[in-house]
Amino acid sequence: MQTVGDMSRALVLRTNQVRLRAEMDKLAVEVSTGFVRDSAAHLKGDTSALLSIDRSLEKLEAYRVNAASATFLTSTMQATLDEVQDRSEGLSQILISAELTPNDALLNTLSEDAATALNQMLNALNRNVAGRFLFSGTATDTAPMPGVDTLLADVRTALAGVTNMASVDAALDSFFGAGGGFEVTTYQGSDTGLAPLRLSETESATVDIRATDNAFRAVLKPMLKAALSTDGTLAFDPALQVEMLSSAGRELLSAQSDVVEMRAGLGALEARLEETTTRIAAERSATSTARLDLVGADQYETAARYENIQSQLESLYAITARSQRLSLAEFL
Repeated sequence: MQTVGDMSRALVLRTNQVRLRAEMDKLAVEVSTGFVRDSAAHLKGDTSALLSIDRSLEKLEAYRVNAASATFLTSTMQATLDEVQDRSEGLSQILISAELTPNDALLNTLSEDAATALNQMLNALNRNVAGRFLFSGTATDTAPMPGVDTLLADVRTALAGVTNMASVDAALDSFFGAGGGFEVTTYQGSDTGLAPLRLSETESATVDIRATDNAFRAVLKPMLKAALSTDGTLAFDPALQVEMLSSAGRELLSAQSDVVEMRAGLGALEARLEETTTRIAAERSATSTARLDLVGADQYETAARYENIQSQLESLYAITARSQRLSLAEFL
């Protein structure tokens, strides 16, 4: 039968075991995280500085994510603009040669080249990255441009019945102008640009390039003019076909300045984002260091205390096991 003294001893041993295990658990957390487990106790109840630092870290993390998103968008857009520039510039050199040796085979080939370049440009404007279309404004779930056949059909209707270069240009200007078919029918994205991404309390980044921007219209217009120059339905006379192809080449060459200007603006934003990303990283590092100074655990001291508590607990287990084997027969 267990005596009151035995029960008291067992209770004391159990209490000490629980205390030591709890202390070991706390020290294990501090060793693994590098921070004290009870911040309030460590700071003697004054946690105002810690709360301020944590709020700063949360804001900096949000700014870091926004900067990363903006960097990703701008770099992808820059690659797309590079593609548009290369293809339109190359096509312009080819189309200008239409006046040199104008024959049906050459004119048809040039028109087909323009249609191919047009299709490639539409694919570029419909670029989808991570489930979002880049040039659709806020309608990131919708492709901004239709397929090449649909666009050709829309412009074919606009050019029906024209017989000279002035009429062709007037019809295309109307189609691509404000309130024309391009804005009303062709473009499927949103007229609202993406909201600025906050990078700090006073700084934000606006990444708003849509398929309706003038630089894209300036490239699409001559491409369509060239692609439809030899269209059988429109049946333009050979002289007008040559004029359309050659003028499309000159207009494409002239449109390069708009694309270059857009790329330059995007490049300036990329440079600013790179600087901002570096600044945010430095601020996060400094703020994290300040937090570590406040509630950081001394790794060496904590590890030594952990080893000491572990030895105490092992000794206590040994004592408990020995006390449980004591009996009157063993005593005698």
